[in-house]
Amino acid sequence: MVGLWTVVFSFGLAVVGVVLALQQARSFAMRLMTEAEAQAARIASDARDRFDHQLLTAMHQVAVVAGSPNGTAKPALESLPGWIGLVHLWDGEGLIPIRAEFEITPTLRELIQRRLQARSAPPAEEDTAEKVDLLYDTLENAPLVLAVADRVASPDQRVTVVAQIVLSRLRAELLDPLIPPGSGLEVVPVSGTTGPWAQTLTGGLRFWAIKPTDRFVKEQQSAAVRQTMVYATMTLLALLTLLATMWFLARVARREMVLAELKANFVADVSHELKTPLALISMFAETLQSGRVTSEDKRQEYYGIMLRESTRLTNLINNILDFARIDAGKKEYRFEPIDVGQVVRETYHAYKAQLDAGGVEHHLSIDGTLPAVRADRDAIAQAVLNLISNAVKYSTDEKYVAIDVTKDTRRGRHGVLISIHDRGIGIRPEDRAHLTEGFFRSADNRVRSRGGTGLGLALVKHIVEDHHGSLDMESRLVKGSTFRIFLPADNREPVRAAGFGPRDVKSAQPGDRAS
Repeated sequence: MVGLWTVVFSFGLAVVGVVLALQQARSFAMRLMTEAEAQAARIASDARDRFDHQLLTAMHQVAVVAGSPNGTAKPALESLPGWIGLVHLWDGEGLIPIRAEFEITPTLRELIQRRLQARSAPPAEEDTAEKVDLLYDTLENAPLVLAVADRVASPDQRVTVVAQIVLSRLRAELLDPLIPPGSGLEVVPVSGTTGPWAQTLTGGLRFWAIKPTDRFVKEQQSAAVRQTMVYATMTLLALLTLLATMWFLARVARREMVLAELKANFVADVSHELKTPLALISMFAETLQSGRVTSEDKRQEYYGIMLRESTRLTNLINNILDFARIDAGKKEYRFEPIDVGQVVRETYHAYKAQLDAGGVEHHLSIDGTLPAVRADRDAIAQAVLNLISNAVKYSTDEKYVAIDVTKDTRRGRHGVLISIHDRGIGIRPEDRAHLTEGFFRSADNRVRSRGGTGLGLALVKHIVEDHHGSLDMESRLVKGSTFRIFLPADNREPVRAAGFGPRDVKSAQPGDRAS
């Protein structure tokens, strides 16, 4: 349940992270668009100021020319902006051309006169040279803009100037140059102002608007998507890291719990294993000491039992001490050329009395031409003794142990193969992968009933590996098991054993067939 809530909490954090990423990306894109909009507003204001200034100056020059005697100021017309087209004077009844790039059409003349007649003229005494009126109309479905200015030179002289503004030139000469290259802005007709926003112009420039280009909008969208992907990816990576960390911590905690349980079981099993031989030795020693045993055969039987139990106790203590050394990485070996067959023979004969006492059928076969092996004599003897002890312990009605020592070649390496076969209870398939893990004890009741510490096969495995050899097994339930130790003839002496480390307990579960 805790794990489920942890996962839900983690995914909640991921959703919050993605939402924040989207908001951050949106803010990033909006910031760029806001900067562009502010720049468009500045350009629009600058365009309006320039238009008003240039138009006022131009109309003032035209009024001065119109009021000058004999047109002495006519050269001033040459400096008019290019977007000022036809220029006429209006006398209240008709148009008098001052500058004409082309002949005015009757339709245009009629339209201009109609608009001027409908215009409310200022009083005759008022000088309006500093003011320009704009008249808007359409001609042949095209917009028409007229600029009109009045000037009173004297009480009896009034000048009204009308000029046509050429819109195409106005955009080309005044608006377009104000758009900096690469700014992401463009001038479009008011009818084409689709998109996130548009800065509409006013006055004589009201036919246009400044808006971000489609490319600029797409770039900002792409930038927002990239930002979103970056933040979302970082959020997902953080989530995966969190989940991985949680999984690792849960795994470590689970492993520590299993290890603690295994060690607790180990202490209980060791206590039992130690008490049994000590109790027997103590009981038979007291019996012999009391003098109640008068039969020599009985005394020898009791001596044999005491010797067997002391050997068993010694082997148990050696296993525990060696396990502690290997676990601490302090196990050292004394490597020297040895006759593996001789070591196995000595170990077998040392244990033979116990085999006979237990009613075990046993056989030993040693090849006469074995290669020499560099190894630690005591370590190899201990590994063999552990396997023989296991074979006896897990035998049932048919007590049988066979030991074969032969030459063998594995993966191109020559060496010696020690095979120990029994006809015992066998090993369950689900237990085989864990047999050589420290403290492992099988949950099989047939194994549990025989006691043990779960260290025997773990020690065998590490002794063999530290000799650059290999350990493998074959087993069938109720049919028995065969353990094989291969020791290469050309191995070299390592400085120190590798030690158990976390790898021997990381996936352990309660139970094993090891002694």
